[in-house]
This record gives sequence, C-alpha cells and structure tokens, in this order.
Amino acid sequence: MAITNSNSIKKTVLPLALMFGVGRIILDLIPKLAQANSKVYYSTFLIAFVLEVIAIVYLIKKYKKNQENELQLSEALVIGVMFMIVVGGLFAIQSYLYDTYIDSEFQKRTALEWANLYGKSGDVEKMMDQGDSIQQTSTLFSIFTSILKFSLIGILISFVTGSILRNK
Repeated sequence: MAITNSNSIKKTVLPLALMFGVGRIILDLIPKLAQANSKVYYSTFLIAFVLEVIAIVYLIKKYKKNQENELQLSEALVIGVMFMIVVGGLFAIQSYLYDTYIDSEFQKRTALEWANLYGKSGDVEKMMDQGDSIQQTSTLFSIFTSILKFSLIGILISFVTGSILRNK
C-alpha cells in the first residue's frame, strides 16, 4: 500500500494551484484593464470555474495514480479544498487590491451595467446607496469570505469527484 500523507498531497497540489492562482488573477485583470463590458467580465467567472473543476479532477486522478489506485474520500476533499484555498486566496487578495487601490468604482460600474441589461439598475443603485451608509467590512473579513466561498466550491467538486473515483 502506498504511503498517504500531507506531503504527497502538497507536492501534488501546490505547484498547479499556484499556477492556477496566477492564471485566475490574469483572467480577472484582462477584462478590468481592457474596460470590457459586464458580460465579458462575468463570463470569466464561468471560464475559471470550468478550468478549476478540470484541475481538481486532474489532481485527484493524479494523486490516486501515485497512490497505487487507492483513494479515500478524505484525501480527495483535502486536495480540492487545498487547491481552491490557494487559488481563492491569491484571487481574493488581487481583487481586493485592485478594487481598493486601482479602480474603486469598477465593481459598482460593472454591477450597474449588468443590472441595466435586465432593467434593474434602479434597484441596484438603491442598494448601493444603502450600502454606502453601512460600515465597510474589514479587509481580512472580505478576503476570508472570498476564500471561504472558494473552499466550499472545492469541497463540492472534490466530494463528487472523490466519490466517483474511489469506486473505480
């Protein structure tokens, strides 16, 4: 039986996760810097999601192969969550820095443009006006919340993938 430990998972996951994190940052920055419309910007989230699913499936298969075709569901979960925490952490930090220091109005403009497509810009403007009066959340909290969202996606993807692959 192959040795299963956190070091083998780290060696499998971290290089690809760091590469995907940088790729996710680039995918997010291109439409922002090009001042693309909201459809283009929001489509990058779907593209990134599909690529992240493919990466997690690849990593779980690779790990299983390295472990002599043995896989526990807990290992699959650790792989998916670790991958998404690294990717999500890098993305959250970059997004926060961009939205705070480079273009603080980008998210508002994009949300209004998106809402305008569906005739809901008045509702969004009203929510934004109400939100301006609410105390802003801390940097750490907003980054933590974003990472939490990414890790929940990682749990879901790796749970499904791990459940399927451990029985094959």
